[in-house]
Amino acid sequence: MLIRVPLDKVGQAGDLIQLMEKIYYLSDRITNVSRDEAALTIEYDGADEEEVAGRLEALCASLSGRRKLPYRKLKDNRRGGQAAGRAKAGTGASSSRERDSESAKEAHVLLEQALVKLLRSRAHAYGAALRRYPAMMPESVLQKSGYIRNFPQNVYAVGEFRHQFDTMQEIRSRLEDNAPLHKLLQPSGMYLQPCICYHVYEEQSGKRSGSPAGSGSGGGAAVSSGPNLALYSAYGPCFRHEHASRIDDSRLREFGMFEIVYIGGAQEVRDMRLKLLEDTWLLFGQLGLEGYVETASDPFFLPEDTDRRLFQLAAESKFELRFAPGGESVSDYAVTSFNVCGDVLCKAFGITGEPAEYGEAGEAGKDGAPLHSGCTAFGVDRWVQALAETHGYEAGSWPQLIREHL
Repeated sequence: MLIRVPLDKVGQAGDLIQLMEKIYYLSDRITNVSRDEAALTIEYDGADEEEVAGRLEALCASLSGRRKLPYRKLKDNRRGGQAAGRAKAGTGASSSRERDSESAKEAHVLLEQALVKLLRSRAHAYGAALRRYPAMMPESVLQKSGYIRNFPQNVYAVGEFRHQFDTMQEIRSRLEDNAPLHKLLQPSGMYLQPCICYHVYEEQSGKRSGSPAGSGSGGGAAVSSGPNLALYSAYGPCFRHEHASRIDDSRLREFGMFEIVYIGGAQEVRDMRLKLLEDTWLLFGQLGLEGYVETASDPFFLPEDTDRRLFQLAAESKFELRFAPGGESVSDYAVTSFNVCGDVLCKAFGITGEPAEYGEAGEAGKDGAPLHSGCTAFGVDRWVQALAETHGYEAGSWPQLIREHL
């Protein structure tokens, strides 16, 4: 069924983009949320329309009175200009038949490999130490990072069968009876990683600042008058339990992510974030891609976390590079995020600097203070999609910079 809600009834909620994202989590039976000039349209395949309407009213009330901060665009190279604006992510220029073809599937693999090679070479030039981490992450790491508290809806927990004969026999019996197996699973204490960077913090947990081999030696390293800037890079699969109705070509539950993490003094971290942003924007243009960079925030969905989202926008602690070709295209999705985390994560993982690195002011005190950190995350699958939408699936039509890394 369709639930139409006049915009004047939800106006008290403030930012409609944020409200529409939150509506999906009122019920797992909501399949789509859209809007026109007059109303929000909620597609709902459940049986209790009044309950959803009541939850929506309560959500709007909880958001009322909150400040609304605009997204600030830093860069924009779209031929259609800023008028193209934000839009619902779509399928872009290629049809579903083209994307499912044999040549498209092979092109995706080749583009992914080329992009990862390209990003690794650039990370090495910045002086980043190369890392490879497992796809699973202990619960303790996700708790220290705050991820489970902030985004519980996105986590995938790993279940396991007990190493006992009676369990193995029960599994075989259930298989023969076509009975479900999930009741035999027990928690393993492990989760599929939602991102790569928490592994870096866990690796450095309890350590004082220090540069890994090659760290800070590349041309991209900031000159530091405080704690040395240490950089790390890694690529791997990430997993997020996205709402089923939000899954599309640019929003997947499993995707590849390449991350560069930088740890050091507050100004050094911000300088590194800015350099990575400028260099990535240059690369984006060299690859013939159109889009823009704007302020952004993490997808906090609980109403009580709205102030945290506003703080991110106000402090400009998160920027996103979004692929959004001009003209009439409806494609609009983030391909890279540029984040500064303050000392929050270093404090959580006990990563500190040597007292001497803070000078005579003694900012850290006797035992050193938590360092600051930042992370630049490349959604490799989204870069692949953007390249395919722009240049097609034939290698001969891809930018020279990509073909050099095939």
